Amino acid sequence: MIDSMAKQFEKPKGLLGKLAGTIMYFENRKINKWSIKKLQIQKKDRILEIGYGPGYGIKTMITDYPLVEIDGIDLSEKMLQEASKRNQKWIQTGKVYLAAGNVVNFQPGHHYTKVLSVNNYPLWDQPLQSLKHIHTLIDKGGKIVITVQPREEGSTDDTARQLGEKIKQDLLQSGFRDPVVSYKKVRPVLTVCVTAEKDKE
Repeated sequence: MIDSMAKQFEKPKGLLGKLAGTIMYFENRKINKWSIKKLQIQKKDRILEIGYGPGYGIKTMITDYPLVEIDGIDLSEKMLQEASKRNQKWIQTGKVYLAAGNVVNFQPGHHYTKVLSVNNYPLWDQPLQSLKHIHTLIDKGGKIVITVQPREEGSTDDTARQLGEKIKQDLLQSGFRDPVVSYKKVRPVLTVCVTAEKDKE
């Protein structure tokens, strides 16, 4: 059962998927708010959220900043359904667009000023290739925020610190600059957030 639930957090589906989505929704609330603050959203930003899960982050952003436009990409069809229900009115007005798939293959046809990923970076199957692709999708001077609370069995605060260093190096290797690593105490384990930018020139 525990094994089954662990898999659901990676790619939720069915009844267990719904339960996993609900758990993620409540656990991620504080982390989402912290990460969104790190984005430093401006009035007319176009934002991409990678791994939007049940759609809480998107709902928070579009409610607080109604002039922004938000796209979301998530591996799970189940999360696409959940997030679409939660954000239906903004989808209908064209302010929010949600898709299911892998970000490494995502071709939106426009660029973004901000990119957000909360609690899914360790699950990316091609992290460097994905970050390099995201770099091409971000406007000059645009910002990326990657936040992770380690959830593997045996994770400690040191796990978060090691992860922060890995994300920082991955971002530098993918062409981003000025990565900043910060931490937040959120039970049960320290949460890490890494922000970086694309060159303005």
